[in-house]
Amino acid sequence: MRRPYLSRLLLAGSLLLASNAAQAFETVDALVWPSDGRFPAYPPEVIYPYSVFVEAGAMYDSNILRTSANAEPDNVFRFGAGGRVDQRIYGRQALRLEARGDSYLFDKFSDLNHFAYAGAATWLWEIGNDFAGTLGYARTHRLASLAETQQAIKRMVTTDDFYGTGAWRLGPHARLRGGLAYGRGVRDTPGEERVTLGTRTATVGADWVTNLGNAIGIEHRQSRGDAPVSVGIDPNSTFGSNDYKERETSLVAAYVSGVTLRFAGRVGRTTRTYTDLPNNFSGTTYRGLAEWLPGNKTILAFEAYREPRAILDVAASHVLTQGIAFGPSWAPTAKIVTGLRFVNEHRRFISADANVAPVGTLLDETVRTIRLGIGWEPQRLLQVGLGLDRGNRDSNTLGRNYNYTAAMANVRVIW
Repeated sequence: MRRPYLSRLLLAGSLLLASNAAQAFETVDALVWPSDGRFPAYPPEVIYPYSVFVEAGAMYDSNILRTSANAEPDNVFRFGAGGRVDQRIYGRQALRLEARGDSYLFDKFSDLNHFAYAGAATWLWEIGNDFAGTLGYARTHRLASLAETQQAIKRMVTTDDFYGTGAWRLGPHARLRGGLAYGRGVRDTPGEERVTLGTRTATVGADWVTNLGNAIGIEHRQSRGDAPVSVGIDPNSTFGSNDYKERETSLVAAYVSGVTLRFAGRVGRTTRTYTDLPNNFSGTTYRGLAEWLPGNKTILAFEAYREPRAILDVAASHVLTQGIAFGPSWAPTAKIVTGLRFVNEHRRFISADANVAPVGTLLDETVRTIRLGIGWEPQRLLQVGLGLDRGNRDSNTLGRNYNYTAAMANVRVIW
């Protein structure tokens, strides 16, 4: 029972795995290639049960440390490889393996040189015609965002996620589903205490699914996670057991209208409460992604979101993030594609790091980024990408403003 609704969720997970391992080159990594089959004008390449790639890229960044003054440029080089395997084990049971590794070399700030990687193993199981789901594990290891450290400090972030999902078909259209997940994140910074966060999540939902895979339903999620208090706030470890509980009830939907419109989204009410510190959140949250194809060679994508996030890159209990993103992709030929993306994101969080702002300060920031990418496939499975970024951040905290320009190139060969 492999359904389009579940397939879209698995695809989103795969894209997330790819982006986590390659943040710096996001403009070229996010290009929608004609060979992917998302443009109706061009048929997709034959999908084999395995693929392997190697790539190399270079980037010039005018303000690599994202400082507000005395911006210092640097050149960054990337050498990477990866692959995937989709293997049917027996009957309807299948296994998907994905992995990639990237070596990043900095020309000036060589202390930031590092090896980033991401990998996942997912068992796609089915029992009979009405019961299916996934069971898997994923791991990522990457450099924390330099926009948060604003220093040439190699802060590394490692995450491990274990997850399981199941969906049960009740008749031709009704579905019941559920899932369990456990995540663990570790932030290692030279000269600082290691930070470890754990989350446990349970999800249940019910959907009405059409024969075309369109769906509407309701979902309830409960999470519990660690929220350790920094030494700057709690030097005596009085709140050493601080954690949070989060509840969310949402309306969820997925819709595809032929090849011209695609939509997936959720809107609901989220409540996050902490056991020790009064930094609670309660409000409406949402996330939606829509793609409109006005012609066979053009995709217009729009995304909007509002949600509290626990981000290991930031020393804060959570970050309330609200943003929009918009961008067209155009493939005039089967070998050339262009993509433009604008992102405007507003963030609010309470500082827990004296190096960022006085502990307890409410930071209110807006990040704007515009990205232009051009892709060329001179022959089958050879991809050349060029990208240009321009971004800035406005902050209510001295020293947090920045602007930068980055240019990049990447070559990937796929087998």
